Amino acid sequence: MSPKNAPAKNSVSIGVLVGAALPLALYLSIALIYLGLDKFHYLLVGGKKFATFPNAASHLGISLSYVALVLLHLIWLLGSDRTREFPHFGSIIKRVAVFLVLAFAAYPLGNDVYLYLHSGLMNLSDVDPFTTQAGAFVSELSPFVDWKQTSTYGPVSQFLFTVSAATIQIHPVVAVYVFKSFCLVAHLLNGYLVWKISPVTERGKLAIAYLACPLLLLEQVGSAHVDVFVCTSVLLLAGCLFKQRYAVAFLALWAGFLSKTVPIIWIPLLVLFLIRQQRWKQLLLGIVLSLLIATVLWQTALPSVAAWRSLLNPGVIGQYQSSIHALIRAGLETAPFFIPDVPPPSQYKYPLLRLTQYTLLGFAAFYGWTGLRLLLRRSPATAPHLLENMGWVTLVLMLYATSWLMPWYVSVLYAIAAVIPNAHLFGLTTLMFGVSSSTIYWLQGDAGLRSLLVVGLPTLTLLVGARLLMAKND
Repeated sequence: MSPKNAPAKNSVSIGVLVGAALPLALYLSIALIYLGLDKFHYLLVGGKKFATFPNAASHLGISLSYVALVLLHLIWLLGSDRTREFPHFGSIIKRVAVFLVLAFAAYPLGNDVYLYLHSGLMNLSDVDPFTTQAGAFVSELSPFVDWKQTSTYGPVSQFLFTVSAATIQIHPVVAVYVFKSFCLVAHLLNGYLVWKISPVTERGKLAIAYLACPLLLLEQVGSAHVDVFVCTSVLLLAGCLFKQRYAVAFLALWAGFLSKTVPIIWIPLLVLFLIRQQRWKQLLLGIVLSLLIATVLWQTALPSVAAWRSLLNPGVIGQYQSSIHALIRAGLETAPFFIPDVPPPSQYKYPLLRLTQYTLLGFAAFYGWTGLRLLLRRSPATAPHLLENMGWVTLVLMLYATSWLMPWYVSVLYAIAAVIPNAHLFGLTTLMFGVSSSTIYWLQGDAGLRSLLVVGLPTLTLLVGARLLMAKND
């Protein structure tokens, strides 16, 4: 085939992929609306809580259509041309508008949005969600709240929870979609930031890939998880780094931390980066700004150690989901069927807690090694290099040191990967982590297989990719 015909063939291939994705996305949106509203009214009248899906038909239909969309997106991303230019962001929105509308229309798959609104009602009632457990406060949304602990979401998220909760008096479903509107706006902003930050020759495809990513659309827009605001923080941080506005970068990280806790692990890396670059004035200004923010928070929203500790999500200690820890627990629970005289699973509680401590120590060692390399590297430290280091420490934390891993956690890594497209190993590992995370809903009945796939696929990608990269460099 001549190069002249290549674009035509590529267009046909993209058309086929979109033609397959559109009916799947339409089905998924309609199925989630039906499931979500039916579940809402069922629980509202006192029905018994059930897992994510009420029956096998909805379970397989929703979970498999979602996995199929993730795979179609991956095929398109890895197979299509990257160099087509889009001079206007509006032309990108037109190409993905139908998927954005379907994601916004879809009702949240889980119950987290009710927890958000419940926290908002606590704020409206002058009840501190950081020191008062959600289960100790009664509201019309109490039947929908799964987690009874104090809130793990910072003041930025709490503000949006409160604004949304103020519309519950109209109807709780209205409040759900008010909060979803914040998530949609944030996702659009994130897509714009990807388009603005990325190289001109690549930004069109990267922005489309980000905005139309099924994982981001389902988890951040459809199910309205606050991770979308952390992604905004990541992309604002990237913009600050590329423009060398390092003091403002501290503000971007604080905004992310005050949405959800993860960005706190990036602040020391930013400090080491500025030390390596000898940007002493910017570093001093960033530290002063951080101290001012912490002081204001101590005087207002987070006035006690208990309130700050709440942000660290202590409620997941001893909980295991889609992780190495969950895989080992599943193996221990299965062992008595094959090996006689094995202690019952109840006796493995403390060894599993000890395992969690060891994996956190392992992460701390990796983090220290990463920081040392960043500080002592011979070549000048650059913004892409810092972002890649932030990505790797986050990926290692999630894959190997987090005992409770949910399918939307990986979405934060997508924002990092989007603005460092030349970090091929990190990008591919993130994509495979996204694919494996998308199978969590499908495999929710098999903790062992689910955990093996979620951790195993990105780990295999990392090992094989690193080996190929070493061979290429040799």
